[in-house]
Amino acid sequence: MPWLEICVTYDPQGNPLADELLADDFSAVGIASVSVTLPDVEPVEGWDPGGYSQDTDYSVTGYVAVDGDEYEVLEALKRRLVTLHERSGITTTITTSDIPDTDWNESWKANFKPVHLTDTFVVKPTWEAYTPALGEKVIAIDPGMAFGTGTHPTTRLCVEMIEKYTKSGTSVLDVGTGSGILLVAASLSGAQEGLGVDNDPVAVDTARDNLALNKVSDSFSVSCADLISQAGKAYDLVVANILAEVVVALLGDIHRVVHDESLIILSGILVERGPMVEARLAETGFALVEQQIEDSWLVMVAKKK
Repeated sequence: MPWLEICVTYDPQGNPLADELLADDFSAVGIASVSVTLPDVEPVEGWDPGGYSQDTDYSVTGYVAVDGDEYEVLEALKRRLVTLHERSGITTTITTSDIPDTDWNESWKANFKPVHLTDTFVVKPTWEAYTPALGEKVIAIDPGMAFGTGTHPTTRLCVEMIEKYTKSGTSVLDVGTGSGILLVAASLSGAQEGLGVDNDPVAVDTARDNLALNKVSDSFSVSCADLISQAGKAYDLVVANILAEVVVALLGDIHRVVHDESLIILSGILVERGPMVEARLAETGFALVEQQIEDSWLVMVAKKK
């Protein structure tokens, strides 16, 4: 089946949520899986671009099956982008391309490059040959899945904290696991067992595939469930890379799945919402251990009082 590629380039206007707002608009018109290009994310040293130049534009790209309804979807997206501009000032430009069925996989490949998550961790698409430097750990991702590549600051911050606080034998709970990339990072950092929970069945399937792809042990699993249903076990480390409002809502439940020596890693938090999260941490019996900022995003590490 041929596909219509819809690429929206944009000026973020200093809005750190611009890519997520655009992705939401794609999702609202029925395009669930998108790729995001952030030109300030550098490929790993030594990566052979294979003819691709460094990206210079912010963009979000999605694909629609050519089945007679594709231009209706396109017009619906255009209407939403007008509303987005009126609401946030984000300016956008749409370009479209026809993708023959035989070129589908190659089109996806053009949007994925190996990148460093931290000094130690590299995430790479499966088709790229990458020889890790001494001490580097590589997370491989299949491009056919709906996944998070790890290039967003919140993911990088989480991986950095996972690497710092995971000890040999640690048990990990990943709330809102998405692609499962944080579970893979925890396993490579020495965790003994882990559970990822997500209420999206597509994310759960993707995370399971990613665990298998990276040969993560059978002691790591993924469940389509909410946190409350997993409250019978205490974990050494709980990670939640979700929006600040969701973090605040879940902290009471997170308190039920930790013991006195547990740590929690919270991200997806804009800097200006940090005080709100810190206040809720205190209300639910947690003390802040440390926090770090990248761009306008914050990661918090806390411990049960």
